[in-house]
Amino acid sequence: MEMVMKDPYRVVMKQRKLPMSLFYDRIKPHTSRVHILDTETFETTFGPKAQRKRPNLSASDVQALVENAEASSESYDQGKDRDLVTEDTGVRDEAQEEIYKKGQSRRIWGELYKVIDSSDVVVQVLDARDPMGTRSPHVESYLKKEKHWKHLIFVLNKCDLVPTWATKRWVAVLSQEYPTLAFHASLTNPFGKGAFIQLLRQFGKLHSDKKQISVGFIGYPNVGKSSVINTLRSKKVCNVAPIAGETKVWQYITLMRRIFLIDCPGVVYPSGDTETDVVLKGVVQVEKIKSPEDHISAVLERAKPEYIRKTYKIDSWKDTEEFLEKLAARTGKLLKGGEPDMQTVSKMVLNDWQRGRIPFFVKPPNAETRPQPPALEVAVTSGQDNNEDKTPETVASSTEPAEEKNNADTEIRQLMSHVRQNFGRINVAPQFSEEDLVPVDVPGFEETDSDASGEEEEEEEKEEDEQHQDLVEEESQLAVPGARESSKAVLKALDEKIAKYKKFLDKAKAKRFSAIRIPKQLSEKVFAKSMQKSEELKETEGTGSTEKKRKRKAEEEDDDDRLGEQPCKKLTSKERRRAERQQRSKKVGVRYYETHNVKNKNKNKKKTGLEGQRSKHKKHKHKQ
Repeated sequence: MEMVMKDPYRVVMKQRKLPMSLFYDRIKPHTSRVHILDTETFETTFGPKAQRKRPNLSASDVQALVENAEASSESYDQGKDRDLVTEDTGVRDEAQEEIYKKGQSRRIWGELYKVIDSSDVVVQVLDARDPMGTRSPHVESYLKKEKHWKHLIFVLNKCDLVPTWATKRWVAVLSQEYPTLAFHASLTNPFGKGAFIQLLRQFGKLHSDKKQISVGFIGYPNVGKSSVINTLRSKKVCNVAPIAGETKVWQYITLMRRIFLIDCPGVVYPSGDTETDVVLKGVVQVEKIKSPEDHISAVLERAKPEYIRKTYKIDSWKDTEEFLEKLAARTGKLLKGGEPDMQTVSKMVLNDWQRGRIPFFVKPPNAETRPQPPALEVAVTSGQDNNEDKTPETVASSTEPAEEKNNADTEIRQLMSHVRQNFGRINVAPQFSEEDLVPVDVPGFEETDSDASGEEEEEEEKEEDEQHQDLVEEESQLAVPGARESSKAVLKALDEKIAKYKKFLDKAKAKRFSAIRIPKQLSEKVFAKSMQKSEELKETEGTGSTEKKRKRKAEEEDDDDRLGEQPCKKLTSKERRRAERQQRSKKVGVRYYETHNVKNKNKNKKKTGLEGQRSKHKKHKHKQ
């Protein structure tokens, strides 16, 4: 039972009917009792195998006690010992500016706990560029210990800013701990939306005893929690901005009849991150930083020089100051006397970093490129070479035994075989170099993402093809009926065949494509007459009278009607209105000068019946 409770992919159904309190009360210290049977069993205390009751000691003799003491002294860390008495000097480490404490206030933590308490499923949104850096270990441990019945999911947002292979491998790594989905928040071209909604529906079925379930979205500021909710709703229901701290309070949104979404402001757990790390994670608004030029050196270190050159078109630089001077001169950000405006240019670079204009991503574990095994090379079809990416780490790893490399590769392939999303559909915005691009296709990968319902369409097409084949087979069987078959049986079979044809044609019309394929020879015979007549018309154009032309047009229309004799589906009022809307021009005021008398230009224009009645009615009113 304990293993099941720890597994995030397994759910204990009907927990209220099980004595779960016995399982959890043993863990809690305030209700813990001494369980004698755990220390001394009945067999060792009573009966023929009974032993003299002795206390369970960690050491059997003095030598073992000394060894235990030496081992504990070696593992002792003075920094982690909270029982040590230390002098309070009154000095503590504080942030340079108050802005670096954003996301740590008591009010925001109160909002977080409100969201966690109100939700049945907690979704932690991570930035795909740095998933481990945007995780909240404190919240995860709190949910595991205090709110173990709540489900936790990871959503890797902004997966369009990293290479596809990195997204897939991060999903595989994080899926070992919790269910993980790749996501791209966009109202027009989303990725992972169908898979996410399907997962939420499954959670809704798990909690069938509840009228509704709530899904809370938590995570660092500016990772895209509100954007994910807007994408799921296909509508702007939450305020969104590319700056941190746009969401101030929690917000309750309806997704479906039984599923509700809760938006939460971004929360930052106070950790050992430096001020530069906080800025580059997007926690702080760039406009409010007093000295942004202090953080540019970290940007130049983390991003590859080729990406910096490509983005800002600066060939070379020695240090941060020279880079900022060249960028200021190139963009025209200069002060009086032609001095470079370092602060404005630094803010521009930090904004570009936070919004993903500078290509950057943290490589997943075991991502160093190695010579791949032949099984993987055969499966690769993308044709991208990764032999150029030879770092010192790969050189060092070449000295390892070949068995360890093969084991690591097999582990990665096993992990990635469990991922069930079609990552080939992600539109990656930045242009990465060949070193950062690794083939995506891995054996065991199945395309099961339901975003564009590609699978469903393929299945429907397969079903229709099968139906068409069945009809053709039946035709061939019924074409030469046996002499023994009675006329009634033949008629019955023909009726069934006609019914199947009708059903197939109805489906084809609904799909808006022609189900009947006319052979090439037949189509040539049918359209030969119309082609001849059209040629004759071109030759005799302008020679005949208007009456002859009218007759020919009437004949052409009759021929077209005969050729196009196919039963057309009657449009409903809704479909008719949609067609009218599509034909209507979407530009406003295009026909204004045609319909209105501007500067008496259209005063001689004949008015339609309705417009004439309206003008008469107005004149009659003026006379009265």
